[in-house]
Amino acid sequence: MKFKFIKKRFLKAGKRAAGFTLLELMIVLTIIGILSAIAAPGWNSFYTTRQLSTAQEQIQGSIKLGQHLAKTQRRPYRFVIEQYGDVVRWGITADPNIPIEWRSTVQNITIDTNQTTFRQVKDKSQWFMVLDDDGTVTGQLGRVTLVSKMVSEQRCVIMSTLLGETRKGQRQRVNQGKFSCY
Repeated sequence: MKFKFIKKRFLKAGKRAAGFTLLELMIVLTIIGILSAIAAPGWNSFYTTRQLSTAQEQIQGSIKLGQHLAKTQRRPYRFVIEQYGDVVRWGITADPNIPIEWRSTVQNITIDTNQTTFRQVKDKSQWFMVLDDDGTVTGQLGRVTLVSKMVSEQRCVIMSTLLGETRKGQRQRVNQGKFSCY
């Protein structure tokens, strides 16, 4: 008997009140908005840091490619990197007089000119490293440091030995309040 009564009441109420009320929808939308506002900055920071790390890996890979080409073709190669507008671009060339086939990063990544220690081309925001015919560095060792405009992160590619060993680094605290990429 009770079951029939509950069933009738439920079916009757179901016909009358189908769907959600405006108040319920507003509450759900408010909760979604709050969760989005909390998650968006973290996601943006994660995405920008990933782009910076990807650019670092691409530059290190290009330097290693230049070393490989120098060894296999038994001739010097030059790795060149520059700030070109809002992007960082780099390339490898055997002859500095031939135009370079450039590869580039995403926007909002720049070269930190204070911490980049590759040799610099006069009057340009362009740096280079010469790899001789066995893939070793000719002249100055150094690093190229990349920074993002969106987050306070740094990534660097360091040419650490004359034999041509490259390694990746990131922003580290050096002294009180000072940071460096190593």
